[in-house]
Amino acid sequence: MIKYIKVSILLILISPELLCAQKTDASNNHKNSNLTNRLIIDSISDEKPDESLQLISNLDKHEIETPDILYLTNGDKLSGKFISFEQGRMRFDAQGPGIIYVKWYKIKSIACGSKLYRVETTRGEIFKGRIIESSNSGEITVLSTPKQHLKFQNISRIYALESEWYRRFKGDLGGGVSYTKSSDVLRINAESNLYYVIPRWRFINTFSYISTSTGNTDFSERIQFSLEAFYALQKKWFVYEQSSFNRNDELGIDARFSFGIGAGNNLVLTEIQKLQVFTGILQNFEKNIQLNEFNSYLEWQATLHHTIYSFLKPNLTASTNLSSFVGITETSRYRFDATTDLTWEFVTNFKLQLSFYFNFDNKRIQGKNSEIDYGPILSFLLDLK
Repeated sequence: MIKYIKVSILLILISPELLCAQKTDASNNHKNSNLTNRLIIDSISDEKPDESLQLISNLDKHEIETPDILYLTNGDKLSGKFISFEQGRMRFDAQGPGIIYVKWYKIKSIACGSKLYRVETTRGEIFKGRIIESSNSGEITVLSTPKQHLKFQNISRIYALESEWYRRFKGDLGGGVSYTKSSDVLRINAESNLYYVIPRWRFINTFSYISTSTGNTDFSERIQFSLEAFYALQKKWFVYEQSSFNRNDELGIDARFSFGIGAGNNLVLTEIQKLQVFTGILQNFEKNIQLNEFNSYLEWQATLHHTIYSFLKPNLTASTNLSSFVGITETSRYRFDATTDLTWEFVTNFKLQLSFYFNFDNKRIQGKNSEIDYGPILSFLLDLK
């Protein structure tokens, strides 16, 4: 039942661009359908394409998958299903104990059966292939071309390239309600954070809705919806495209549609933190409460995103996102957005998230007395892993 609930939620939240990504991925697979064997390609290899192909045996789609084997440094061996490895922590669904979390220095190696995986290193390299046990402790072997022997301490992320398209969605969704009787303030919030991955591409979809009302005023809404597409280049560089919609009654913004492109770099990728910066140009179409039509203007955007991980006990993640927007065609205009989140996974697949947001826009709208909007948010999240 949970499986079908998750699939239904994903279908509701999918945007056209994500469907386009699936179509692109499917067309690439169709081009290779005349091969009797599956092709494994290192997505950022410097070698010529025909030198980065490796044939592996073709598997029946209905064949029972081989169990994954986790080898620990203390000599223990666990059978089950590998779920994920990110920022120094492995999540493994073991037969018997259930889902466990293991730090990288406690892992000798892992053998991941017949599935294909995408492995990202702290140097920004990306490899695609099956994962087998390495003879060296603290290491895995990726059957790409050429074969790679990678230390866990040098790996930032591992995840499966699922055969069913809907299983490639990861992320979380949730919401919350709060009421303060003394001030007669009711607040309702809902949010989702999804990402979808195909070779070289990473699509991220975020949605946030906050509605606040008091006994004497109408509802005040804050809506943010964005879709970002990141394309991995050599090392830690990437290019990106973004599309977004914003509404903020407190700042007098009835609707703002934004479309932008740019480039960035993953400055820091370690087992406990990630620091990403990127910059680009935004084309905005905005309608405020004073106008009956949309106004078009250009902005220069610069964004810094920092995430810190503290896994196991307790399982916490803290992230901060800072974005600056400088007017190009409206030279006197300046905007600034900031969010910070603290997320606690208190039960497997369920999280509590405390967030704080801050929005600044120096363009004063008639009828609105403030240039800023800010507030806390407490949400209950379901993990879609």
